[in-house]
Amino acid sequence: MTSQKKITLEDFKAYKPLSERIHKGKEVARALDAKADVLPHSRVFTSFEFEAFIGELTPKRFELLRLASRGRRSISELADACHRDHSAVSKDISKLKALGLVKVEAITNAGHGRKKLVIPVAETISISASFALA
Repeated sequence: MTSQKKITLEDFKAYKPLSERIHKGKEVARALDAKADVLPHSRVFTSFEFEAFIGELTPKRFELLRLASRGRRSISELADACHRDHSAVSKDISKLKALGLVKVEAITNAGHGRKKLVIPVAETISISASFALA
């Protein structure tokens, strides 16, 4: 009979995206166990901040966010996918980056210099609102 190796989280350390996700998951789990008021890697807005945030998330920027969530794409690939000018998409990606919704990673593009990959920061965006009744 052969013994089977038990797979642990340590086996995935070499794969950076998964390792980062595991690390973030552990931080959130610890905060939940400690009944923390605010969870790590979450963002809480005041009503005024929320209004500004929603105002910046235009339909075209939301479309870029949705397209980026389907896999790593460059700014040029996103521009082609939504039939928009590269410079307009680049400006919108900069705004999404400032809002904390995406990160941009410059990588070598074999024979063509460098390209910028757009990577969503979150898999989901949840909005919860409560109103005080006067």
